[in-house]
Order: sequence, then structure tokens, then C-alpha cells
Amino acid sequence: MSFEYGTDYYGYRKKFAVLVPSTNTAVETEYHMMKPTGVVLATRPCNIPSMKVTDEEGFVAMVKAIGSATEEGLRHAMSLRPDHVIFGYSAETFWDGKERSDKEFKRYNDIAQAEGGCGITFGAQAIQDALACYPGVKKIACISPYMPVGDSMVVKFLGDIGYEVVRIKGHCSPGPEEIAHETSQRTRELVKEVDGDDVDLILQAGTNLHFVELAAQLEQELGKPVLAINALTFWHALRSNGIPDRIRGFGSLLAEH
Repeated sequence: MSFEYGTDYYGYRKKFAVLVPSTNTAVETEYHMMKPTGVVLATRPCNIPSMKVTDEEGFVAMVKAIGSATEEGLRHAMSLRPDHVIFGYSAETFWDGKERSDKEFKRYNDIAQAEGGCGITFGAQAIQDALACYPGVKKIACISPYMPVGDSMVVKFLGDIGYEVVRIKGHCSPGPEEIAHETSQRTRELVKEVDGDDVDLILQAGTNLHFVELAAQLEQELGKPVLAINALTFWHALRSNGIPDRIRGFGSLLAEH
């Protein structure tokens, strides 16, 4: 294959900046697992301190730390002149519901447009677009690594966009790094706790919780859509940039939509 000068060698189709909390290891690993040839991923951190999360106050402090670091991280990411920026975190994107989320999306999208002429993928907005691919879905069950206050924000946002959360369970992980330590067995147990005949779809939040491969397995076992946040945001970035590749092994969203 020949390349024109001015085209990124590895990212000859698209160059994505991936903005993640500095404590996160799962996002970039799972994105690389799903990445089609010709797409390059350039991970840039939002620097947050290592912290313990032993209660809801600590969880809120963690979310605020991510929010405070985001604008600086985004401006640094724009220096690589990306075609698109993926925000590799979720809780802060739907905090306080749809109205605030829409304002934050616009604020960051305006920065990306002004400094690089590109768009962004924001977890909350990507959730809306992904759920629209499943028109029969009305009732959702959710799992997360969050404390209950974080889970309540998931419920609020999904309610704002017209979905009923039947049940939600969180790992209550004791810190941002420890989210990546949660086992697939325990995550399976959470899914079992929230699933039921009254649930149309299962949604996972929390980008440092590894889930994309497990979600695909659970879809086959449960016979219903199981959406992993990292598969969902990566799908949104690909489709927003005209990349139609059907990517298998990570759930129905990437394979069929």
C-alpha cells in the first residue's frame, strides 16, 4: 500500500486521540484489541492522583478530579492533530443527568473543533446513539465498578433519555486503579444479580473495568444485548469517522451495527 506524505503511517485511515484518567489501564488495552488496521490510537492522560475510595464522598472526589483534569488533558491531546478524540471515561460524562452532560459535551467539542477541527466521542452521548440501534429496548439492567452514588447517576442519565433501569449493581471498587483488579467471575455474578426476564439489555459502565470479551460471551449465554462501555465508545468513534468495519468477538454492537 502506498502512502501520501502528510498521512500518519499507522493511522492512514484515522488517527484517534484517546483521553483517559492516568490511573486507567483497561481502556487503551481493550481499544487496541478491537482496533481495525489503519487506525492509530494515541493515548493521552488526564492526570489524577492515586486515591482510595472507601465511601461515596471519596467516589465523588475521584469523579471531580477527572473532571478538573479533562480540559488540560484535551488541550495537550490536540497537539498530535487527531482526526477525533475519544473520552475514555464514563462517570463524569453523565454526572447529574442529560442537561449537564450535554453542556459538558458541547464545551469539550467546541475546544476540539477550535483547536483541531475534529469531533469527540463522549460516553453519555455514545450511549444514546448505541441504544438507538436496539429499538425494542425499554428496560435496562446495569453493572459498574462504582459506589452507589455513581450508580444513581447512571440511573438518572438513562431515565433522562427515556430508559428504565430495572436493577443496577456496582463493585464498589476501593480506588480508580483497583477497578482494573476486579475479576471476571465477580463481574459475572453482578450480571446474574441484575438480569431477569424483565430486562431487555444489560449495560456496563466504568471504563477501567475490563468487560468487552465477557460481554460478547454473555450475549450468547443470555440471548440479549450486553453492551460494554469501551466497545460502545470505540464503536461510536469508528462510525462517526466513516469506518464501517464489522468487528467480531466484542459483542453485537461492533459486529452488527
